[in-house]
Amino acid sequence: MNVERDSTADSYLDIELDGVQLIEASAGTGKTFTLATLVTRLVVERGLTLGQILAVTFTEAATQALRARLRKRLALAAELAQALLADHALAATEDPETELTLRILQRQLVKEDAASLHARLRRAENEMDLASVFTIHGFCARVLSEYALQTGQAFDAPEMIGSERELHEELAAD
Repeated sequence: MNVERDSTADSYLDIELDGVQLIEASAGTGKTFTLATLVTRLVVERGLTLGQILAVTFTEAATQALRARLRKRLALAAELAQALLADHALAATEDPETELTLRILQRQLVKEDAASLHARLRRAENEMDLASVFTIHGFCARVLSEYALQTGQAFDAPEMIGSERELHEELAAD
């Protein structure tokens, strides 16, 4: 399939993969879509495993949404790679996620054979539960737990309290 050049898709394909990336925008503007695209590109273009990628969000809801989107995107990429491997003609699509994922795969197929790309994507899809997708608090708690000896912290990180209201109510009741 020959995908038309789309300047919107190009902007996703032109984002640098080196260093730290910050995506900050209002609700509903495509932050999760952009993160899923970056992670897909890191798996496809850099050959990274999901265990080598860290994604940090602000809320637990955003973390769950990102995990779901990553799972969906990696499954889509694996399906598209399998179709490309089998030399199936892919029908044109209006879905931006499918179009962008296909463009990512096609760029990589210039450098890598379809069989190895498909195998890496299936492996990534199966390793989705190992993905490091955390809230800021969750990531910090994990680091403190993993490096407890070096930081002088207890092995079990203290429970983080989102609000002291319940604690105050319990103290008042006592």
